[in-house]
Amino acid sequence: MLRRMIAGTAVVLVLLGGCGIPDESDVTDLGPGPSTGTSSGDGSLRSRLTRESTSDRAQFVTNYLQAAAGDYDTALDRVKQFMSESAKEQFNAPAAPRVIRPIATPLLTKDQDRVKVEYELLGTFGKNGLIEPPAEPTTGTYEFTLTEVTGEGLYMVEAPPFLLLSNHALDNFYEERTIYFWNTEYTGLVPDIRYILGEVPIEQEPTIIMGWLIGGPAPWLQDAVKTLPDGTRTEGSKVPAITENRLQVSLSAQAVPTEDTEQAVDRLRKQLQWSTRHLPMEYLDLKIGHQDVRRYSGTDYLSSNPAHRLVPNPERYVVYDRTIRRLVDRDRPTPDSVPGLNAETNKDVSRAAVTTTGSHVYAALVTGTGKGERLRVGFATAGQVATLREVTGLPGGIGYPVWAITPEDKTDRAAGLVIAAGKLWRFRAQGGQALQVSWPGVTGPISAIAVAPDGHRVALVIGGRLFRAVLTVSGEGMALSGLRELDPPLESVTAVDFTSEGWLAVAGTDRSSKRIAIMEMSIDAALQSDRLADIGTNAVSYLTTYPANPETNRPTVSTLMYSTGTDAWEGLSTSVQLKAANLAGPSSEPRPGVVPGAPFFLD
Repeated sequence: MLRRMIAGTAVVLVLLGGCGIPDESDVTDLGPGPSTGTSSGDGSLRSRLTRESTSDRAQFVTNYLQAAAGDYDTALDRVKQFMSESAKEQFNAPAAPRVIRPIATPLLTKDQDRVKVEYELLGTFGKNGLIEPPAEPTTGTYEFTLTEVTGEGLYMVEAPPFLLLSNHALDNFYEERTIYFWNTEYTGLVPDIRYILGEVPIEQEPTIIMGWLIGGPAPWLQDAVKTLPDGTRTEGSKVPAITENRLQVSLSAQAVPTEDTEQAVDRLRKQLQWSTRHLPMEYLDLKIGHQDVRRYSGTDYLSSNPAHRLVPNPERYVVYDRTIRRLVDRDRPTPDSVPGLNAETNKDVSRAAVTTTGSHVYAALVTGTGKGERLRVGFATAGQVATLREVTGLPGGIGYPVWAITPEDKTDRAAGLVIAAGKLWRFRAQGGQALQVSWPGVTGPISAIAVAPDGHRVALVIGGRLFRAVLTVSGEGMALSGLRELDPPLESVTAVDFTSEGWLAVAGTDRSSKRIAIMEMSIDAALQSDRLADIGTNAVSYLTTYPANPETNRPTVSTLMYSTGTDAWEGLSTSVQLKAANLAGPSSEPRPGVVPGAPFFLD
């Protein structure tokens, strides 16, 4: 991705932000529609397509679906440039563009005047850079009426009464940006994914980012994060600016409370440093009200984001012959050991989750078989063996456990999640009674749960459908809020996990090929990219990834493993089955009929 040069001066910016065709049908197949791959997204490299850019009717409509991309306040003017004079007068669309995913192929009617586009509605694009998914998945057909004027070309004479933006245009003209808000416990930052026009000069980005932060988090995150205090604003006529390798931010006195001021200032500066870390600066100069300017530099702010702990080469494990075994690492010697466990505790295992912090290791093991299955959990200081205790009160059908909250020091606050009997349950690191996690408005069995590195954002599969939500913690337990269904181009979704702060890996049946596929998609489902486009006909029963560290700036690259039945696979450029030969430790003769399964990463 190109990095634009800094002018070194402050610039004030207004914030912006296939199908079967019956023989008697009156439509003709026009060929492939817009592609939906993930590109660099640098809008500065994209030439603007105008009404005169093509005489092909299908391409004209495709170009029309890109016209809304650009300055938010002038989107309507750009769209109207494609229209006849009479159409301009009649067209009065809401300001927020609808982001759509064209499906199948554009279709041209026999009279050559109308083009039909089947679509999936992905959401509305706000001036705050957010795409808000619809309340429920929506599909339909938009119809566009064209006319051709000799010597002038094509005109749009009738269009749906909305500003429309294809996901292809979103990918081409916008770049993702991540801002951060503190969780409600002030123990870590939670990512909030936005989109910024690629043509925006980088020296203007600080103003946009501050506007987003002051405007508050995405609605679905609100129950899990803290907003900036009421009255926070940029001070006077000053705007955030980068000069001489310094980002200068001046905020009103209301930006920090009158109590615990020093701690609040420290949290604020870390929030700003993470939200602007992609900018070419070394220092943050922060002035609050009439206080003196505080200058910050260095990397001590990084630890405020749990995703900073993610390593480039994670340890991989499987369950083999009822024992957790480490997989051979291609780049280094690999001891066959599991943190927090020994031979006495690492036995009769069917599924597991193990995670480490700088000071502790947390383990959750499903042991036994059939009606005798039990979830046993524990923790220990690094280098020690955990004492495992049973989690009681779980019904049968225990799934894969996952750790959600793993503090560095306050181990009594550690908690994980597990699916049992189609419900979601919370367990503590000390074992004891499991508590059911409540969520509103959606019925159906839960079959998969994934927790982001921040410990609050989750993705889950309910009744074969994909959802996102946030996990809120209180003295009475855990609950899910902000639940919203996402619409990947898959049917019968079976598994999901986070591949980065803003992307998911999702497994299911491809709608076109009807084959099993794993794809990566943004947390709002607006962008997607094939990961493993065709892995056969056996459904993915479980999927696990190791998310990319946000400092790598590689939003869709991660390590991935998955299960089909009893088999375990690694997702590289193709699927590679994990076998006994991949196990670390002394070589031994493989047992007939016994294969590695239940893969997981040391988080």
